[in-house]
Amino acid sequence: MIFLRKSLGFVLTTLLIGIFLTLFYSITEGTSFLAIGVLFTGAFPFVLLIGVPVSCFSDYLTKKLNGIQRNLVALFIHSTFGLIAGLVISFFFESLFLVGVTMIAALLFWLVDEILRKKI
Repeated sequence: MIFLRKSLGFVLTTLLIGIFLTLFYSITEGTSFLAIGVLFTGAFPFVLLIGVPVSCFSDYLTKKLNGIQRNLVALFIHSTFGLIAGLVISFFFESLFLVGVTMIAALLFWLVDEILRKKI
């Protein structure tokens, strides 16, 4: 069951980040919506290699917590690792914009995972 939830969370988060980036770039730089495939491809490895392990780690750390306390601790874990990942990635690509993108991705992954937790 957890594999299904993490897989769905991964796919949905990747789609949402790709759509977000496409909208952002189409508004700010006039990029065509045809770029959405490139942005999905760019988001895919980061969500898979960073987001999924962090989400599993968060589940492990919060397994004995319940309710709002578990939600807040999970949010903190996702946000912290999103910030760290964003800072590391922005160091290599020399763009602080990526910190914002990774924070949004971390928050989206947390939100999608929490919704799926209740539904699945």
